[in-house]
Amino acid sequence: MTTALVVIDMQVSLIEDETPDPDRIMSIVFDLVARAREAGVPVVWVTDENVTPDPTLHPAFRIKPGEAHVIKRQGNAFADTALAGELGGRGVDRLVICGMQSDHCIAQTVRAAPAYGFMVTLVEDAHTTHDFDGRGFRSVIETVNRELAVLEDVIVVASERIAFD
Repeated sequence: MTTALVVIDMQVSLIEDETPDPDRIMSIVFDLVARAREAGVPVVWVTDENVTPDPTLHPAFRIKPGEAHVIKRQGNAFADTALAGELGGRGVDRLVICGMQSDHCIAQTVRAAPAYGFMVTLVEDAHTTHDFDGRGFRSVIETVNRELAVLEDVIVVASERIAFD
């Protein structure tokens, strides 16, 4: 099984303006990226062109030569993008997904991936969102993890259990 790490929407405005725990999520995602690169696992970056006012990838992250960068226009990173082709062209059949926003882009992309033939590992502690509708962000993350864990071809595990080999 060939794995890729898919990092979704780690963008300046989302992290700096909407994330209640930026240091935690940045640290975990940074560690996943470093571990994937060390193991020779492809890293694919996804950003949302609709993020404002600053849609750029957070400067803590650098796309290295050979890593794909897919720009999306909606929550599902597969919809109207080259993501499936980028992954398929690398022979990938398993995705490890992390990033933002748990209840929107993460959930939609995880739900869509199996229809494109991908097994999914959602890193339960490497995605985040913000408080809304009277629910704290931790509650939203827990709900998303629980709902996605029951889907066929999707597993949800903690970052320390991710093995890139």
